[in-house]
Amino acid sequence: MVISVVAGIDPHKYSGTVAVLSMAGVLLACESFDISADGLTRLLLVLSETGTRVERIGVEGSSGLGLPVVNALRAAGYDVREVQASRTNDRRRRRTRAKTDITDAQAIAAETLADPGLPPARKHTHRPSPAWETLHVLRAQRESLVLQRVRLLTEAEPVLCSLPVEVRDQLPSTSRVSAALVKLSTMDTTAMARADQARTQWLAATLGSINTITADIKRIDKQIPGLLAELGCTLTEIVGIGVVTAMTLLTEVGDPTRFATEAQFARWCGAAPVPVSSGEGHGQPRHHRLDLAGNRQVNSVLHIVHVTQARMHEPARAFMTKSTTAGKTLRAARRSHKRQLANVIIRHMWNDAKVTRDVPLSTAA
Repeated sequence: MVISVVAGIDPHKYSGTVAVLSMAGVLLACESFDISADGLTRLLLVLSETGTRVERIGVEGSSGLGLPVVNALRAAGYDVREVQASRTNDRRRRRTRAKTDITDAQAIAAETLADPGLPPARKHTHRPSPAWETLHVLRAQRESLVLQRVRLLTEAEPVLCSLPVEVRDQLPSTSRVSAALVKLSTMDTTAMARADQARTQWLAATLGSINTITADIKRIDKQIPGLLAELGCTLTEIVGIGVVTAMTLLTEVGDPTRFATEAQFARWCGAAPVPVSSGEGHGQPRHHRLDLAGNRQVNSVLHIVHVTQARMHEPARAFMTKSTTAGKTLRAARRSHKRQLANVIIRHMWNDAKVTRDVPLSTAA
């Protein structure tokens, strides 16, 4: 009789660690390997030497540092799944374990064992199209620019507060730092003390950097609609989704067909509420809480869309009213609406994939 097992792999830049668990959660093997041709060969040997049938293998960071490992495992015929770091972090916290490569690999294997519905590893089963890859690069660049702008504005605020009161009184009475910087750039600072002049010069240089970063962000934003159209994306037809949030969804989800059901997608992005039932018997649980272990970028998009629709979209407002009238709290109604939005989004992405399937991703690159 062949014993079935699951495995978990914690990959890093130059090395990785694999842990093999029995279906009862018993550790059968654990070994580290190099991220190299010889190291990946050693990984496959470790898996075959267990004398068992590996049901599935969970890999953390399957689209990043774990990509070479995923490619090798798939070429060998293994069923490889994506395990999000947020889920293994939660498992380690519950068990109050120290963080090592061994415990990380075990936590990944345990999550793989606990959830057979994990989505396939990697965002694409084939090489993505040039438009998707370009969109991925632009998103990374845009997020970097936004963080730089936020850092500059945050650093400028205490400098503004250190200016003389008579200067601060002339600045706009708003919390927007950028408005104060613009106003300060038009003021005569020659009569200020030497240190205050140095501060204003610093703030003027900051304003120049912010303007340059803002221009770069606008340049990127102009390129996004064309790439979305090239990919056949219709997500912007959904109320509350703009080109930037559509870009986030496309680059985070990748190939939507890797999700077999709406429930699997909702579980992956944290839109499926987690039951927290006690004393309710064997029936369906009535109390739930937010799942904090899903993809937080996609979950953030769902929240933005929910807030927008709840404010201005009549079907969403009717849904919220119906939910609260039925006895749900506002928080529970919000979770229900986000779960519905997850269904709408993945259906749109499935339909878009069907339309563009005439040009396979593997030949579009």
